Amino acid sequence: MLVVTILVAFTTRDAFNTAWTVIALSSLVGFIWGISNKDATFTYLGINSYGILTVLVFVVVSVVFAEWCMTLWGTDSPIETYGLSLVTVGTFWWTIEKMEPTVLDDNQ
Repeated sequence: MLVVTILVAFTTRDAFNTAWTVIALSSLVGFIWGISNKDATFTYLGINSYGILTVLVFVVVSVVFAEWCMTLWGTDSPIETYGLSLVTVGTFWWTIEKMEPTVLDDNQ
């Protein structure tokens, strides 16, 4: 990872490309490590089939909200609109999650 980042830094001479390279490679390494240690990762994070479905629905709702906002206001910056969508939907999602009572499964 370090070698690739240094190569990108010297060949492009652009700080943003180098930063995006580090972010992408770090995310890739983290994802691969998490998947290779799936059982420990899922147990530690408390992820089960309900959690994966919740994440999928959260992403779909965020994308739909961002697309709706871009259509409604004619935004030229999709990255900022998607970021705003994630924050807005995340705030509502977190609020609803905190208001619902917690139900524990006795089978665990």
